[in-house]
Amino acid sequence: MSYFGGFYGLEKRDVDELELVIIGAGAAGFSAAIYCSLLDVNYLFLDAEQGGGLINIAKEIENYPGVVGIRGPELIKAFKEHLQQVGGEVRAFEPVQELHFVAGGLLVKSNRQTYRPKAVIVATGLEVLGLKEEFGLTNERDYLGKGVSYCTECDGPLFKGKKVLAIGNPFDAFLLQRLTERVSYLGPVPEEFRSQVPREIIEANNIEYLEGQLEALEGENCLEAVVVDGARIPVDGLFITRRKAGSEIFEKAGLKLDDDGFIIVDRQMATNVAGVYAAGDITGEPWQIAKSVGEGAVASLSVFRFLTGQRMRNLGWALKDEWEI
Repeated sequence: MSYFGGFYGLEKRDVDELELVIIGAGAAGFSAAIYCSLLDVNYLFLDAEQGGGLINIAKEIENYPGVVGIRGPELIKAFKEHLQQVGGEVRAFEPVQELHFVAGGLLVKSNRQTYRPKAVIVATGLEVLGLKEEFGLTNERDYLGKGVSYCTECDGPLFKGKKVLAIGNPFDAFLLQRLTERVSYLGPVPEEFRSQVPREIIEANNIEYLEGQLEALEGENCLEAVVVDGARIPVDGLFITRRKAGSEIFEKAGLKLDDDGFIIVDRQMATNVAGVYAAGDITGEPWQIAKSVGEGAVASLSVFRFLTGQRMRNLGWALKDEWEI
């Protein structure tokens, strides 16, 4: 039995070679892994942590179809249980450090080993930039689900008729304006948005524009106010919408990224490199669990077709255009 003999698919198909590495165990990665288990793809499912990504910090999920009022960790637990039922597992605490395209295939290097799969699905999500780096505040997560949010579309509806403050992407302030009683925006506007949304546009749309040092978050059981340059400003919600793609190793590998650092894919979740697919938040907005799950499913089905096409070619079959790889 090969090194990978303990992973789903080998015993069923008598495959000696690793077919796929899925990088990142968020919603997109779990979706892809579940599909690949059902399709008997021989894969490894790697995550830098224990799986779940940003869903782990979601206090309550209200916009995923069929799921009402569930906490983020509970949803991840359900994903894990589903994966286990179909024979898969997450290989936790094995971050991918390098990805290369070499003669004859792909090379994935983790902190433990180097793998040579025939295909890769990148589902590493994104990184939320919190308040520590810019303002030195470390207690924002004490208020998660109690006034602090990282997702406007997810949590904005929970603040109807209330007062909120947005930091980061100014477009989120406009989204919040449709839902809340009063929106304030803490500038300055990040450089990448200034040409599109200068201060004058924000103020002209009845959004209070503030500038200053965010010094504290206040409230006993939930967020009640923020302190900016010594002034206490009552708010019910604080939306922190600064994000980073975290795709440096993929850019070095030659994957095409958009201007914001997210991986460019087509409708089949294919990147510019044959055999490499991407799904979930790493492909850009919107930041929704439903979108990530759907893209993970599409990526896994695309991988299945890709691997089948390779096998047919190896057997000397002539392929139709839709099977070209």
